[in-house]
Parts: sequence; C-alpha cells; structure tokens
Amino acid sequence: MRRGLFGKLAVQNIRNNRSTYIPYMLTCIFCIAMMYMMEFLRDCPTLEKAVPQASEVRLIVGTGEVVVGIFCVIFLIYSNSFLMKRRQKEIGLYNILGLEKGHIGKVMFLETIMTSLLSLAAGIGFGILGSKLSLLLLFRFLHVPAVLGFYVSITGILFCIAGFGGIFLVILALNLTRVRMNNPVELLKGGNTGEREPRAKWLMAFLSVICLGVGYYLAVTTESPIQAIFIFLLAVILVMAGTYLLFTAGSIVILKLLRKNKKFYYKTSNFISVSGMIYRMKQNAAGLASICILSTGVLLLLSMTVSLYFGMGDIMVNRYPFDTDAQISGISQEQSEQFQKVFAQAIEDYQVPAEKTVTETYLEIGCKQGKNGIMIGQAYSYSEDGNSVDLYTIRQSEYEKLTGEKTDLHDSEIFAWYPSERETDTLKIDDWDFAVKKWLEKAPLSAMTNLVSNMAAIVVTDSDFEYIDGLRTKMYEGLDAYEAGKDLTVHLGVDIRGSSEEKIRYGQAVYQALKDYCHSDGFSENTIVIGGVRQSEYETYYVDNGSILFIGIFLGALFLMGTAMIIYYKQISEGYEDQGRFQIMQKVGMSRREVKGAIRRQILLVFFIPLVMAMVHISMAFPLIRRLLLLFGMANTKLYVGCTAGTVLAFALVYGLIYSMTARSYYKIVEKA
Repeated sequence: MRRGLFGKLAVQNIRNNRSTYIPYMLTCIFCIAMMYMMEFLRDCPTLEKAVPQASEVRLIVGTGEVVVGIFCVIFLIYSNSFLMKRRQKEIGLYNILGLEKGHIGKVMFLETIMTSLLSLAAGIGFGILGSKLSLLLLFRFLHVPAVLGFYVSITGILFCIAGFGGIFLVILALNLTRVRMNNPVELLKGGNTGEREPRAKWLMAFLSVICLGVGYYLAVTTESPIQAIFIFLLAVILVMAGTYLLFTAGSIVILKLLRKNKKFYYKTSNFISVSGMIYRMKQNAAGLASICILSTGVLLLLSMTVSLYFGMGDIMVNRYPFDTDAQISGISQEQSEQFQKVFAQAIEDYQVPAEKTVTETYLEIGCKQGKNGIMIGQAYSYSEDGNSVDLYTIRQSEYEKLTGEKTDLHDSEIFAWYPSERETDTLKIDDWDFAVKKWLEKAPLSAMTNLVSNMAAIVVTDSDFEYIDGLRTKMYEGLDAYEAGKDLTVHLGVDIRGSSEEKIRYGQAVYQALKDYCHSDGFSENTIVIGGVRQSEYETYYVDNGSILFIGIFLGALFLMGTAMIIYYKQISEGYEDQGRFQIMQKVGMSRREVKGAIRRQILLVFFIPLVMAMVHISMAFPLIRRLLLLFGMANTKLYVGCTAGTVLAFALVYGLIYSMTARSYYKIVEKA
C-alpha cells in the first residue's frame, strides 16, 4: 500500500460524509463543552469565595454531571449507529475493490483519531470560553455578586480527554466489530435494506395501553406527597415502557386499522402516507419513542425547576409564616407560658419594630385517617399508605385568645377544621363521637403549614383536651415518649418592619434568646426549637434551588440537543430510504407537487406525534408532579401551571424550528430522485 493512502482515504471519507459527520462532531463538541463546564464549576476556586455553601453547590453540580455523563455515553453511541448505517455501502465497496478488513480498520481508526481530536479540541475550547458565562449564570441564580477573574480547569481538561477518549475507543471497537462480522455483500446491501412490513402485534399494543393506563392512573390518583416519591419512579418506568410499546406495536395496529378503512385509505395522499409509515414503522418506532421520552424529560425538568425557583417566595412563607418563626415542642403548658414571656421580653429588650406577633399553643398528633374518622390509638407512619392526618388540638381558651371569639363549648362539643369531612354533624376520634358545633372556614393556627400530610384541627374543652392527650400517651406506651401534658408545642412568630438587614439583625437576636432559654435548666433533652429567620434563610434556599435550576437548564439543553440530533438523523435516514420509492411514484404518474405534498404530510405526522404524546404525558403527570413539589414547600399551583404552559410553548416553538431546519435536508435528498 502506498504510504499515506489510509490517511487520505480517512480525510476523503469525512469530507464525502460531511452531511452526517458534521452533525455527529457538533454533538460531540456540545457534550464535551457541557462536561468541561460542569467539571469547571466543581473545580473552580472562585465558587468557594463567592458562595458560603459551595459544598452543596458542588454536590448538586456533581449529581448533574453523572446524569450528563450517562447521557453522553448512550447518545454518542446512538448517534454513531446512524453514521455507520449510512456508510455500510461505502465500506462494502472498499472490500469489493480489494481493501482487507484490517485496512478498513486502519482507515476507521484514523477517522476516529481525526474526529476525536477535532471534537476534543473544539469542545474543550468552547467549554473554556463558556465556563465564565456558566459561572456568571450560576451566580445569578444563587443571588450572589459576580467575582472577577479567569480560571482554566486542568482537571476538567484531563477529565474530558480521559472520559470522551474512552467513549471514542468504545465507538471505534463497535464499528470495527460491525465491519468484521459482516461480509461485503451484506454491507453493499446495508444502505438499501428496508424493513419488511411488520405484523400487527395486538398483544404488545394491548400491553402499551395497559402500561400507559396504569402509569397515568398512578399519576392522577396518588394523593399523598410522601407516596408520590415512591410512585414517581414506577410511573416513569411504566410510561416509558408504554411509550416504546405504543410506537413499536400500537402504531402499526392503528395504521393497519386505518388501511382497512377503504374510504380513508384509498385517497392518494392517505395511501402514500399510511403505506409508507407501515413499511418501516418498526425501524422508526425506537427513534420516535426516544424523541418523545427526551421531549417529556425536557418539559418536566424545566417546568419543575423553573417553578421551584420562581416560587421561592411562596416556599419561604410556607416554611416560615413570620419573619422570625419558632416552634418549640416537647413542653408543658407552664413551659409554653414561660417561652411566651421570654419571647415578649426579647422583643422589648432589643426594641424590635414588631408589626405583628403570634403566640399559639397546641397539641399535634400524627394519626391515621380511617373510614369512620380519625384514629389516634396506634403509632402511625406517614409513608405507609397516604392516609396520614396531622391532628391539631386546641384548648377553647387558647382559641378565644387567638380569635377573640366566644366558643361556649361543652364536653364532647368541638369546633372543627377538616377539609375532607365537612358535611357531617359529628367527627369520630377513635371511639368517641364529637358533636361539631361549628365547621371553621380556614385553619385556626398560623403554624398549620404542613403541605405533606392531611391536616385537621379541633377546638375542645379542657377536659376533652386531656382525654385526647391521654390517647396520645397510650399510643406511645412502652416507647421513649413524653408523658401526658408534656408534649405540647408553642408557635412564636413576629413580623418585623424595616429592611432585610434589619429583619435579620432583630430576628436573629429574638431567635437566639429562645434557643438560649431552651438550653437552660428545667427542659428535657427532647425539647427542641425549630424555625429561623426567613430573610437569612433565603441564601440557603437560593443555593439549593438556584443550583437545581442551573442543572435543570443544562440537562434541558442537553436533552434538547439529543432530540434535535435524533430528528435530524431520522430525516436523513428517511430521505435516503424514501428517495427510490418516490422516484417510482413519479414514474407511475404522480406529479412532483403530489409527491411533495405526500412527503410533507408523512413527515409532519411522523415527527409531530412524539411532541403530541409528550404533551399528553406532561398533562397526565401534572397531579403527581404537583404533589412532589409540595415536598419542597411549593403549593402555588397557578405558578406551576404557568411555568409548565410557558415551557411547553417555548419547547414547541423550538421543536418546530428544529423540524423545519431538518426537513430541508429530507426534501433535498428526496427531490434528487
């Protein structure tokens, strides 16, 4: 062999196959740049200076980096399979002309070296250029001031070279194995082989309906946010399986049913579209299902992260109803009164410009929601079956102090707030039927901000209060728990006038006074103070939610790129396979206009079905995602609806743009016929 021949062949092959090589290399460059930027953020010393909770940010970014790495491995191998399919005839021709498989392997090795080096150099270069922008974007989301300076991550460069070098070696090994396993004749036919018309697999189509139906049912009917954590993964698996089965088998069943409808099928445009889609639907199904799953992933990621970020105000109010908010649990009535005095004294001593204060004492019990009422008589875990209910019991004297309303309750009479039970005249608690003298329109305590479990509140006489406290004590009998009368909770809150700095300064002084008093003599080691100063907690939550939004945007961009490339490769693949068929159609009498119209209808139908299905998935997932967001303290459904609608609209526009750009390649290929 003449020296340098293999190198020239490698360069010529890349040039001749630029319509597939260039998108493949752009994908590699994008993935490498993304990976470098994420590794840069983990390695960057500037992060430590600007963000006190830098370790949390690095943990979240590191988690996102793992997802990016897994996606890159799968997607680059997937993209390479399209590239190699287009080149099978070319490789077979080399074999026929006298090149041995070892020679072809050398050419492919050189091609891999060239494309890998170019991709790594360009990817790392763009990553370095974009790293500062990504850092500024992250600081923006974290609400911290930008820090000047420029830093190149050597760790990021070495990580990308090692990681993607390994991926490229795996891709090379797969390509060489494919060449070695096939004979020249098979390779020559590889580019022209089409799928036989698939049979209508009714069982698989039925399974697709079952999987989707069960997944949707779980998403719609799951009530408990705690249950939603466990149900989410199962629902995702079922919907993914159902989506692949629907595109693989269900689509063929539907198309064949359409073909049996003679009035619909025997029209020129419908005949061409339906028959064309049936002929290769098995081949198209995996790609279309992948587009649908990736599109759903993009929409879910972005809608959730954007909602969490812009719902920060609501989340913080749910966590901290007042500027300074404290709940002290595991105390007696006397100790509650002592804490209230300490609270009032701290406000006076520090001359806090208080706008509003609250002090409320109650008994909170985790109960089970039964068919006949509320069950206290057994210890209950929130995660069991979603039937938990937090019962807040308030003395009538406490309620009168909070509201200024006279109750005039007698034993066995209550005021009640229980959203799931409002039509009855009685409320059963364990074996006792309480007469509901009045159903309250809203929760009687400002402390009732638990979004995870169901809540109920009752206002009772002192005698009934002690009876219910006795049931709680009996429930925990034999366990290390509080005695009756010593498991009360007092909620103390104050809204403060002034700037953010003043709210933090005054609030921390009051909160620290409560904590110091709790650590003094006379309190059980189980007595705890939870809460904080809302304004000072924003920083921590911006770190968490800002980092999550940043990763959501990164992963959304990556998944969107994956969607775009799958669409592009499908358009190219479809174009070459349709070229001969539409040439035949023109020869049998169809006009060029009819052929182009048939093309447009077919690709519109094929490539917009995944988007429609993704929107259906998002709609059905809405109730489940809304409950998951409650775990983060996000209860603003209108905001989530708006964020989801905006995300879907923006994605649909981008999807349409991707389609219109890739469709041009399809038209050019087919119109050469």
